[in-house]
Amino acid sequence: MKEIKEIAIIGSGRVATHLGTAFAKNDLTIRGVYDRDADKAKVLADRLKATVIRSLDSRIKADLIIIAVSDDAVASVARKLSEDNTALVVHTSGAVAMTVIPSYLRRGVLYPLQSFSYDKKILWENVPFCLEAGADSDVNLLGTLAQRLSTRVFLLDSAQRKSLHLAAVFANNFANLMFEFAEELLDKAEIERSILHPLILETANKVLMQRASEAQTGPARRGDLDTIRAHQDLLGDANGLRHIYDLLTEEIYKRSQHG
Repeated sequence: MKEIKEIAIIGSGRVATHLGTAFAKNDLTIRGVYDRDADKAKVLADRLKATVIRSLDSRIKADLIIIAVSDDAVASVARKLSEDNTALVVHTSGAVAMTVIPSYLRRGVLYPLQSFSYDKKILWENVPFCLEAGADSDVNLLGTLAQRLSTRVFLLDSAQRKSLHLAAVFANNFANLMFEFAEELLDKAEIERSILHPLILETANKVLMQRASEAQTGPARRGDLDTIRAHQDLLGDANGLRHIYDLLTEEIYKRSQHG
């Protein structure tokens, strides 16, 4: 079975930058970078010692083509790829089905379950990679490739990956919004936000060791209605934060078998 040695990347954002850099550091050749903004493509191509791909109309010489663009652009970008391509074509999305890549291409998914920031180093060995491909041989190729970076490689179909992505939104994006709300409350009371850091770390450590339902604490979990009313008074009426507090409190209260 031919090993993946040469990669082309479509996109120049955070995922493209992190993946391209990681693969380049693991003895893989980044042959080219494409972006509809040629200047952005050149910046990443120079960083990866690659060439700029000027058009998607003709065959791209690589073993693997990674489409690392926004979810809503994956399908349109994939359809622009020439039928002459023999490379395995994958996207990196958790929420997009593999089948948005046309069936005349060898197709698959290489989804790293991680939140990416330009200025934050990724510890790749702990990042789950979720794989899917149209052929077993291509699954094996992607598995070998992913194992260059990570010890956590999973075979998930598009339906499973969509559920995983939704779970990740709750665990990451929604949780981060809660931290944002907490910071706003602290700012209003003129309290340094770092005061919450030990509690946040302890909460995260707990859910790594036990199920979240077992780690739940707080006034709603205890059925402490006096404290809940005091919080509601502090938040006031008819505002977004009060509405969210009431929804979450009610849900925790019900799950704790008080209602």
